[in-house]
Amino acid sequence: MELDKLRYEICNLDKEIVRLLEKRFNKVIEIGHYKRKNNLPIFDEEREKRVVENCISFLENKDYSKYIDDIYFQIMRTCKDIQNNIIKE
Repeated sequence: MELDKLRYEICNLDKEIVRLLEKRFNKVIEIGHYKRKNNLPIFDEEREKRVVENCISFLENKDYSKYIDDIYFQIMRTCKDIQNNIIKE
């Protein structure tokens, strides 16, 4: 029974994560339109480094730093894909 309870809690956390990712993707779309209008590049290596460093700084348990780095690499890759689709419009 304990396992079911923990899984239920994870499901609720996943719901929140998806809700927040969707909000992030909506902002990424706005930024993509801005970049298209102003002929700006999608990729900004320094910005991505700052984002990851900032996110890692939010961690209470720094042992998770590698995982946050991995997750944000994927999130930002997805966001660049979203923006590339906007640029191609």
